[in-house]
Amino acid sequence: MPGALLALLAAAVLTVSGCSGTENSPGNAKATKSTHSVARSNAAGSCRPVVEQGALPEWARKGFLRGGPQRHMMGDKGEIAAVLFGYPYHAPAAKDRGNKILWVAKDAAGAADLRPDDRLTIKASLAGTNVVVTRSIAGGPGPSLVDMPKPGCWTFSLSWPGHSDSVDIEYLAG
Repeated sequence: MPGALLALLAAAVLTVSGCSGTENSPGNAKATKSTHSVARSNAAGSCRPVVEQGALPEWARKGFLRGGPQRHMMGDKGEIAAVLFGYPYHAPAAKDRGNKILWVAKDAAGAADLRPDDRLTIKASLAGTNVVVTRSIAGGPGPSLVDMPKPGCWTFSLSWPGHSDSVDIEYLAG
């Protein structure tokens, strides 16, 4: 019986060590799988950013010269992709890089119908607080710099003409 217990304990240790998270650490050269995710939640448990390093969905690849992996997040409803440049993000923004996000709407035909005065509106809520800020991106989904006033996990409620979605994004202390 002790041998079986030892084998079970060894299997448990191997399982836990395989989930250490080091593979998904920023800057780790081994994080080159075609797709992988990092999911975390804050103390309140209401914010769960999921960052993927892999191929963008087919509909979000237009304009990318290479088809390689991109760091991105998908909206909860699948209506938008956030391609993350300069990640991880900081609040206040880091001096050497911006909090750049390229928003790609799934309905590309609808995006082509956007007028210059249309906007992507972001109503951002800081998890575990009553802090809410609004950001507006001229022209609808596209390139943006999105700065938040405080570090933490932010839920972005996104809306643009005829569409809405949401995504959780973490900002580290600057």
